[in-house]
Amino acid sequence: MANIISNIQPIKPMTFSKIEENQASTGSFSSVLKDVVSEYTTLQEASDKDTTDLAVGNADNLTQIQINSMKAETALQTTVQLTSRVVSAYKEIMQTQI
Repeated sequence: MANIISNIQPIKPMTFSKIEENQASTGSFSSVLKDVVSEYTTLQEASDKDTTDLAVGNADNLTQIQINSMKAETALQTTVQLTSRVVSAYKEIMQTQI
């Protein structure tokens, strides 16, 4: 039993590369919002195409259709949450007294 415990490796601290930090700091809020909306639009278009193909009878892979539909739904939820948080932050800033 003591031999098993001695073989356990200690937990190493997490390290982050400088590239990730620089990429996070260079993106403005408007570019992030545009990217999210663009991604949502792309996913929604793919989901709409899959739905049309399914209705017409041209669908071969039902699993991929469901996955695309869930991706579009998740992107919509993310966009709605982002928008509501922005509105909430704006209202809070407007209520602060100078």
